[in-house]
Amino acid sequence: MATRDWEGVLIGFVLCLAGVFIASLIGIPFYVGWLAFTSGNTEYTVTITSVDGLDPAALEQRSDLAALSPVFGIAVRIDNSRYKLGEQCLGMNSYAVVSYGDAVLGKGTVPEFCACTLGVGEAAATAWGMDVQVPRFLRDRLAGELKRGEAVLDVAVRTPGNCHGCMDTVLVSKARIGGDPSPCLVTNVYQHPTPMDEL
Repeated sequence: MATRDWEGVLIGFVLCLAGVFIASLIGIPFYVGWLAFTSGNTEYTVTITSVDGLDPAALEQRSDLAALSPVFGIAVRIDNSRYKLGEQCLGMNSYAVVSYGDAVLGKGTVPEFCACTLGVGEAAATAWGMDVQVPRFLRDRLAGELKRGEAVLDVAVRTPGNCHGCMDTVLVSKARIGGDPSPCLVTNVYQHPTPMDEL
């Protein structure tokens, strides 16, 4: 009699485990799907926090052959507060490129950092250029915009892929000097050398 009782307990235990297993097979995909459906997007922003070497008066007085050596303080922010599926990171070997028009003004590394699930992360970086040649018409235009407080620079933050054949992730933003954080367009591009890589 006791043996039959133990058999009944064992059968019940096995059936219970089977039920849990089947429920997990059914429930986990539904749960992940619910997270994906209710999750918001991760937002990336760039802020130009400081600028040196771009004085409007000096820009207007320089000769056509004068070079610039600007330094830019940059803050890169990941707002992951509405994304429920995991952390989002800016990987190693990332770098920022600052340009105006088609003239590249500076470049600098961006430290690796993450924003945890439903969290926010931020990193500071410095982009700089040495003896940068900028056409006169761009210098005059930039000087006028700086005087009016309307100067907007192109900032691209690029993170190389971690494997051969992987795509690089690029955050592209138009950031106003002294302005609020500017939203980034996130794109994926194939790895290939560009003129910016030669800076």
